[in-house]
Amino acid sequence: MAKRKFIIDCDAGVDDAFALILALNQPDVDVLAVTCVGGNTELNDVCINVMKVLEVCKRTDVPVFKGASTSLIGVTTKRASHFHGKDGLGDATGIPDPDMSRLKEEHAVNAILRLTRQHPGEITLVALAPLTNIALACRLDPMLPQNLKNVVIMGGNCEAKGNDDRVCAEFNFHTDVEAASVCLNELTCPVAIVTWETCLQHCLSWEFYDELTSLGTDKSNFFKKITKTSSEFYRQKKEGYGMFYTCCDLFAMAVAVSPDIVEEQTHVHATVELSGKHTRGQMVVDWRGSLKKQPNLMLVRRCNIEKYKVLALNSLK
Repeated sequence: MAKRKFIIDCDAGVDDAFALILALNQPDVDVLAVTCVGGNTELNDVCINVMKVLEVCKRTDVPVFKGASTSLIGVTTKRASHFHGKDGLGDATGIPDPDMSRLKEEHAVNAILRLTRQHPGEITLVALAPLTNIALACRLDPMLPQNLKNVVIMGGNCEAKGNDDRVCAEFNFHTDVEAASVCLNELTCPVAIVTWETCLQHCLSWEFYDELTSLGTDKSNFFKKITKTSSEFYRQKKEGYGMFYTCCDLFAMAVAVSPDIVEEQTHVHATVELSGKHTRGQMVVDWRGSLKKQPNLMLVRRCNIEKYKVLALNSLK
């Protein structure tokens, strides 16, 4: 059987790293490219972090491309260093510096367009970060949505619950609001969204987290090192962040590589609030069809948590 073709667009924080490990562990998935964008940390660190993941997975054959460093309108928003560390991987020590000579010179947006033209209708695009690269690709080539097989996005919110200092917006959408608007309104291929609230509902128990970090493999040890800061954050049980370890990008990747884990989904029309003092960046879901527009995405609502855990555990073995 032919392998499924993936492009993974990420901002390589700790949950992106685990998501990459999961994708690279799937024997039927061919990761054609990893494209980098500024988000959880600065763009240069994102590229370094992706290379670190590829090296620990012994998959340095996967090409990596550097993309946008700021939002479409040139704004650099607050990074998530309180959760991901200043370097994006928890400021973990004891991880060798990667060989950055492998970073490709071609811009990430150009790579996305080139690959989707080479493989029309075959590529799943997994977007784990602010959607700047994807929106720029849409602007450069209006045929992009038709050339993609489907898109899985980790981002947005369906219950107006924000995170960090955003009252009503999720981090990825808020970091580049205009890009999120472009993607939701212009991607015509099948789009699945894994929202912040859905991720919170599929958190991992601390017993399972301990299992993930005690396998004794290179990947498990790597995961333990990079999640020290984020696990301490979740153990504080802050209001609105759940009681256990939540790994948003990993969960979205699990949906992408194994769609059969999805047990409940809703076809809806959704857009993004571009203004508002407290609501800029909020994903607006038209639950009752008030806007009289056709559904443009599938909201993932519930997944089989046991199957999700098996995918996560096996990827670190």
